[in-house]
Amino acid sequence: MDQHHSVELQGEVRAHRDLVWPLLSTSGGLARWLDGAEFEARVGAPVRLRLADAVAVGAVLAVDPPQHVSFSLDWEDAPLGQPTVVALDAIDHGEVTHVTLRHVGLPGGRQRELHEALWLHWFPRLLRVAAEAGRSVPKVGAS
Repeated sequence: MDQHHSVELQGEVRAHRDLVWPLLSTSGGLARWLDGAEFEARVGAPVRLRLADAVAVGAVLAVDPPQHVSFSLDWEDAPLGQPTVVALDAIDHGEVTHVTLRHVGLPGGRQRELHEALWLHWFPRLLRVAAEAGRSVPKVGAS
């Protein structure tokens, strides 16, 4: 029986993917919806994220701009005891971007429940910030 569990959340925002991508792949963008981030979208680069009072650390595993970034993730003060991976994807649908967050490799159902609650707090913040980015783009048209 597979003892690895995962969380997957999806949402859509009225923002072009070019506006969403930096929110998934840069320190400044991640810090807009998390409490802090040290991140460079380069395979092997270290990852350090602050989520409330906790610090998550890892390394970038894959980057496919402007669609996909994934990184290993573990908790600095309370390691999970096995590697986990967070994958963020932005799928372009014209003026709408479909955003997916997956966190895989969680050790057991209890950790899955805890991480689902965690991501259910942070993921809506990402969607709000992305939607705001989409609204802030000036529309150019003929008068």
